[in-house]
Amino acid sequence: MSLIHFLPGVVKELLKHVPSLAIELTDWDGVKRDLPLITSRLFTGSGVSPLIESQTRQIGSWVNFSTRTLPKEPMDMSSRQSKGDALLRYYFAQLYHSKGMFLDLRDSRFQWSGNKLRFHPSGFWYQFSPSFREGLLELYEGFYLGEDSKFESGLIATGLLNRAWPIEDQLEIKNLFRGHFGDSLDHPMRFNLQRFQETFKKIFEFLIRKKVKLSSEFMLFGIYLVTLYLSLEGSGTEHSVKELFLEVHQSLTTNQIPKTRNPPPPES
Repeated sequence: MSLIHFLPGVVKELLKHVPSLAIELTDWDGVKRDLPLITSRLFTGSGVSPLIESQTRQIGSWVNFSTRTLPKEPMDMSSRQSKGDALLRYYFAQLYHSKGMFLDLRDSRFQWSGNKLRFHPSGFWYQFSPSFREGLLELYEGFYLGEDSKFESGLIATGLLNRAWPIEDQLEIKNLFRGHFGDSLDHPMRFNLQRFQETFKKIFEFLIRKKVKLSSEFMLFGIYLVTLYLSLEGSGTEHSVKELFLEVHQSLTTNQIPKTRNPPPPES
């Protein structure tokens, strides 16, 4: 656990919002392997420009990148709603991008301007392994498309379920995750960090009972999810998460990838 003291400040700050049980479940040998690279990227910004270029080619219709800090502007409720919807689209679109994901989605890095989401990313980015990233996609696709076998495969690929477990345990972890997704299947969702922490605490308690160790990738994804909640919690808006996910899913899985014909360079 002493390794936490060596984490970059932004990572330690964001981990405060992750249930403490997650720390107990994490494979810290994996964190130790990733730490030098993550720290270097945060301090030097290495890899940011190539990732911006790569994302602009594949998912550039979801976001406009900026290389400078974005000023805070007053927003009415309609603009906050549109900005939140756009952020959720980008959150999901990144999962389909294999070259890497920007993990810090806090509100200070975004601006809603000209009916477009503008984003000034930090050096906090990570390229998840294909099996883990595809497992996350299976998890979301299985839930929102109503495909239980895919939902189960996603839980297995991300290290959250083991087919060797008794059936009742397999059903329990599935139901815990369905509970975490809440009413987002049928109703607009209001993002609440406390509820997020409470539902994940139940999941982590179950995983501790099963003596599961979670990969460092899961911890990093948890931080990614936390930054989404931090951005959306204060907006006072509700979002049709299923509709937004299906919009992105359909666009990025039908060979109709949304992108600009001549992607503009990042704004400086």
